[in-house]
Amino acid sequence: MSARMRALFALLLGAVVALPALPAGPLRDVVALGAEIGCVAIGWRGLRSRPDLMDKGWPVVVGGISLAATADVLNGLERHLLHLQGPLRPSVLVLLVGYGVLAVGVYLFDHRRIKVTNRRGHIEAAIFALGGLAPVLVFVILPQTQAEGPLGARLAVAGFALADLGLITVVARLLLTDSTRSMSLLLLSAAVALELAGDFASSLTSITGDRGDADALVQALWLLGYVFFAAGMVHPSLRDLTYGTSVDAERVSPRSQVLLLATGLLLPGASVAISLLLGRATYLWVLTAIGLLVSALVALRIMNLMGHIGEQSDQLAQLARSDELTRLPNRRSWNHAIGRACDVAAASQAPLCVALFDLDRFKEYNDNHGHPAGDALLRQVSALWSAALVEGEIFARYGGEEFAMLLPGLTLPDAVDRADQLRRLVPLPQSASVGVAAWRPGTDPALTLAEADEALYLAKRAGRARTVAAESSVDAMPGPLRDQVVVVQPIVRLADLAVIGHECLSRFPHTTDIEAVFADAHGKGYGDLLEAAAIRRVLERDDRRAGTDVYVNVSELAMHSDRFWLELPRDLTGVVVELSEHQAGLEDAAVADLLDRMRERGARVGLDDVGSQATDFARMVALRPEIAKIDRSLVAGCDLHPARAEVLRMLVGFAHQHGIEVCVEGVETVGELEVARAAGATYAQGYLLGRPRHEWVDTVSFPSSPQPRALI
Repeated sequence: MSARMRALFALLLGAVVALPALPAGPLRDVVALGAEIGCVAIGWRGLRSRPDLMDKGWPVVVGGISLAATADVLNGLERHLLHLQGPLRPSVLVLLVGYGVLAVGVYLFDHRRIKVTNRRGHIEAAIFALGGLAPVLVFVILPQTQAEGPLGARLAVAGFALADLGLITVVARLLLTDSTRSMSLLLLSAAVALELAGDFASSLTSITGDRGDADALVQALWLLGYVFFAAGMVHPSLRDLTYGTSVDAERVSPRSQVLLLATGLLLPGASVAISLLLGRATYLWVLTAIGLLVSALVALRIMNLMGHIGEQSDQLAQLARSDELTRLPNRRSWNHAIGRACDVAAASQAPLCVALFDLDRFKEYNDNHGHPAGDALLRQVSALWSAALVEGEIFARYGGEEFAMLLPGLTLPDAVDRADQLRRLVPLPQSASVGVAAWRPGTDPALTLAEADEALYLAKRAGRARTVAAESSVDAMPGPLRDQVVVVQPIVRLADLAVIGHECLSRFPHTTDIEAVFADAHGKGYGDLLEAAAIRRVLERDDRRAGTDVYVNVSELAMHSDRFWLELPRDLTGVVVELSEHQAGLEDAAVADLLDRMRERGARVGLDDVGSQATDFARMVALRPEIAKIDRSLVAGCDLHPARAEVLRMLVGFAHQHGIEVCVEGVETVGELEVARAAGATYAQGYLLGRPRHEWVDTVSFPSSPQPRALI
């Protein structure tokens, strides 16, 4: 707002303050009228400066205010020059028309601002208006029908009461559908409230006949309303009110809806109570009728709201049961469906089979084509499989690129043929592998899933792109848990390049994606056993090197399992437990307690992949590891990038300040080794020093013997 405009508003507010002090007569009326005309001019000026608002109902709003100001000018002329009296003077008629135009303008603005088909909020505004009609009828309009005096005066009072009620209803509707409460809206709403307060005070004094000095107060309220109106019209948020707060039917404020419903419902009852207290029970039948009608509308609205809530609940339930990407049933739906299918099969003594589908080398597909292409492939395959289903079959996304299928009524050979038909629908060159198992009555469905998963594992080991049936002789133990092999990679001390330990790494014959195998195992409920088995297998090796440490990986998820601790060896002397970067949502204090249990068994604690996450500094302080292993992402090319070397040095320095030794992972060049040694790291491992292999190593060698060279 410009300095000139601020000065003008200061002058207008000064007129409002000075008005009650002026003596009744032409001077007071001239000051009030001059200020009102100035406010109307400001409103038109604000509107003309934004021509894009001209078709949004604002000209009608300003026109209604202009008519109200014109009525005040006519009223002054009638009293001081024409000496007209009577209830139906031109000024009264113009004012009534102005109120109607103002209400229409506000409605048009609200109507054009919210472009929706289902315009919620109308019924709440109607209930509010009907409830507000009760006190207006009983305390203003109906008493005027029996009051003494000219009929015109009584009609004028009733007309103003109804006009005020209509304006309040429209503004309530506007407030109901605005989500931001912009400054313009607040200013304009305050202007309406002040005008209505002035009307109420004027009507009250006309009824009691004791005007006294009330005219000055009424004029001050009206004038202050004009000032607020002008401020709202020129405020920058008027454009946001018009365009920026457009809402759809789903964003109507529930709190505002309840407030309007409650107000409309309470007003008839409150009017009854006031009538009884004042001994004016003449119109109780009117209040009763209005109360019943309002209650019926509220009941209707509540029924509509409950129906809407029910529809939303059904939609949310459907979303909760469906996979967002493929629109297939998700794992939660699958768990429910397989239990129900087993019950039906047991009752009817019909066969039931389960199949697990897995897209072959899907991770490679994602890496080569990108995740959007991978998502598109999942959607395409899901659509093909869904379209091919027959009655009774259920297909669900089990997780990642894995899908589960229920095959009711089919024996195992027939189920294998049916699953193979669906497998062949996968568009080339992509392929899928399938494992099929038959459910045996009385067994846990999870066991059938485990057998199907084992068959799927065998299909992948056999070369993928095939369907394999689970045989009764097949051990129910999951394939990864049975076929896990542990290899070792040397870790050297940088001071003399002596081998001081080995990191133990799991390998599986059917895949090189080790992380995916462990994630899948945790998803299927045996990841804790797989992690414990890796530790147990390396500690049970007969050729384990004496005097060197064994570094093993564990996750928060595994340590949180009681079964993991039962499978874990009691004596972990010489073991460094590396906590993986994958977190399971546990608080650091809870993780620290679990790591202390490792220490109680003789192990030391390492924090793996340090430097890959912003929270690693805080975790080092909270978990107090003996060793921090720097992630390969900070080591790669550190001899060629001084900034990366500086970060490495800072990490090492921070760890040493907290009494933590540092092992640098992923060292592949002599230059990287030199930087790690110059940074002060204690240990190192990587392909330069030795690749993972089945045998333990005593010494390491490389093409050229590195010499310490301080780069940082």
